Amino acid sequence: MAGRGHSRGRAHLSFPVEAVGIGKGENLPPSTVQPTPLFPPLEHKPLPLQTGEEAEYMLALKQEFRGAMKTLPFYIRPAAPKKDVERYSDKYQNMEPSDNTIEWSPDWKRLPKELRVRVKRPPPSERTSVISRSLKQPQVDKEIIRKLETLEKKEEEVSSDEEDGQKKKTEDEEAEGEEEYDEEEFEEETDYIMSYFDNGEDFGADSDDNMDEAVY
Repeated sequence: MAGRGHSRGRAHLSFPVEAVGIGKGENLPPSTVQPTPLFPPLEHKPLPLQTGEEAEYMLALKQEFRGAMKTLPFYIRPAAPKKDVERYSDKYQNMEPSDNTIEWSPDWKRLPKELRVRVKRPPPSERTSVISRSLKQPQVDKEIIRKLETLEKKEEEVSSDEEDGQKKKTEDEEAEGEEEYDEEEFEEETDYIMSYFDNGEDFGADSDDNMDEAVY
């Protein structure tokens, strides 16, 4: 019973009071019935906005740079939801602005040098050599054309001579073939006459000798 009496005046909490920031022996803050403020007090106030011509110029340059980057081909655009029914007027309503990247001239003082494209110009010695080559080229072309024309004429003459020679060869071969053919026929005819010609002198002798023999 005595132990129960000592514990009546103490409040038992389910969490340690030191975690809230109240030490031992300190009283709890009084309860308030008023509503809490809408926004807590700002401990760190924001810096004031920069104004002036330089700040406005930088802001305009930033906006222009963003717009130019969105018009580039590698810019990933969000996929637009497709409508169930496509209309003919949709392609005219959703027309994108023209590409202004060619007309855009940024302030290269504000950008790194690596992004600036530079056109390499040849040294003056190479320029003079290129100019001299361009002046000499038409003369060289004319000489080449003349040489080609002379070569073509020579080839045509050679080809015509070859054709004439081939025609003559074919005519000679045909004539020789006809002569050989006639000689062979003549030789065959004489051989036939010499081997098979019979004048009839031996016809009577053979018939007289065999008259007495019996015929069966």
